[in-house]
Amino acid sequence: MPPAPDAMHAVVMPLFGESEADLGSYLLALQYSGLEVVLVDNDPCGVATPPGGLPCRRWIPNRNRGGIAGGLNRGVAAALELGAGWITLLDQDSRLDAEDLHRLREPWSASPSEALVVGPRIWDRERQELHGRGLGPSDAFERTRLLISSGTTFRAEDWPALGGFHEGLFIDFVDHAWCFRAQSQGFELLQHSEVRLEQRFGSPHPNRLCRWAGLQLYSPQRHYYAIRNLRWLILQKTVPLDLKLKECVKMLIKPWCWLLFEPKRLENLNQVLRGLIDTLPDPYR
Repeated sequence: MPPAPDAMHAVVMPLFGESEADLGSYLLALQYSGLEVVLVDNDPCGVATPPGGLPCRRWIPNRNRGGIAGGLNRGVAAALELGAGWITLLDQDSRLDAEDLHRLREPWSASPSEALVVGPRIWDRERQELHGRGLGPSDAFERTRLLISSGTTFRAEDWPALGGFHEGLFIDFVDHAWCFRAQSQGFELLQHSEVRLEQRFGSPHPNRLCRWAGLQLYSPQRHYYAIRNLRWLILQKTVPLDLKLKECVKMLIKPWCWLLFEPKRLENLNQVLRGLIDTLPDPYR
């Protein structure tokens, strides 16, 4: 059953590096709407208190332990300690209207006994288009196989069954692994067609051809995790074969773009080679 109507709804947001200038005012808007904000400081150095007085109910120094997966896990644990009934995960560069964020609980009103994980539609800020295929206006709650972590919403009581994010993966494919594990545990993933989250994926690529192909510019370290974690992903029985093949085909092309059209070519080469040979993380437990 869904939590009581007045149950606490917590927003978990890991922070890493520079934040956008409007982050403080955005967090205030979330709080004014009745949401409780849990911030996880994922910078390697870390600070004891929120910089610039960022508004939040709880501040957690994590020092990037376990990467984005560890930041999300520590944030969810804090939200549970606060007594949250609902939890929504958000990236620091995502923007989701506070009223719309509350609407992500609506599928449980229609199906109160269902094991659900719900997310919004994703609007790519850089490309000015919907991320993934569009949804028709009649599909209020569309079934999907994959949600990005930002905007993902679930009942707090379901967290033990959902399980935490895989910290061995650190960053790339963390949401893929978690979503397919959730489905293997009997959860249905829904996308709310009337709720839109704006997201920035990486930085604009310096090469026009790469931009046309949909590539964003990421650090060499991210290229390492992309390759190593894809090797891990294709070994997981919970991940559908067609998605494994799709990601493998893309990975046959991406490294050449990284080596030919990006500024840190030698460092990219080193990270690509590391990603191909490094020991893989353990399977999900």
